[in-house]
Amino acid sequence: MQESLDELKAVAVACLEKAVLKERLPFQVGAATVIPEEFTIRDGMGPGGITTIVVKVGKQKAAYIVIDGNNMVSGLREKVLSALHSLGIDDGEVFTTDTHAVSAVILSQRGYNAVGEAIDHERLIAHIKEATVVAMSKLEHVKTASCCNITVPSVKVIGKKRLETLCLLVDRAIRKAKRIVVPIFGISGLFLMLILLFV
Repeated sequence: MQESLDELKAVAVACLEKAVLKERLPFQVGAATVIPEEFTIRDGMGPGGITTIVVKVGKQKAAYIVIDGNNMVSGLREKVLSALHSLGIDDGEVFTTDTHAVSAVILSQRGYNAVGEAIDHERLIAHIKEATVVAMSKLEHVKTASCCNITVPSVKVIGKKRLETLCLLVDRAIRKAKRIVVPIFGISGLFLMLILLFV
């Protein structure tokens, strides 16, 4: 695992080193949001709808699509990116927010529909294209801001050890609950049967 992470880090550093040597061009950014009323949380679409961010550098345009949903069916990403090429988009990516607003609203093994599972792909792509066209019409020249490191002292995070402890705590609580529940319900059940016998 560590070897894979080290390789990934090395590749990322190499990419950044190459990118720094490239010619810097001004760029434009535009964004738009479409909230399709025909799709509901039961269909797998959260209240945030679809947001498109288009970035134009030189003659190249990239679109980043964010769908308010939890996961996405296989193959839909490729359909979306292919449809965006017809609008003059050279590259892009499709993301989901992994919202849990759509979770536990249907009876299924997962408890939700992934994006594209209950939603018609062509209707979804039409809304994505609509958001992309609006985002392209809003392209504006932008400037980058300087980056800086900020250290926030005393921030507690859940690391591997604390996460394992938390899981063990939940596991122990469930085991204890199982041991307690059987006698309680057994005694209660026996008591109720005795009452019913004498009434």
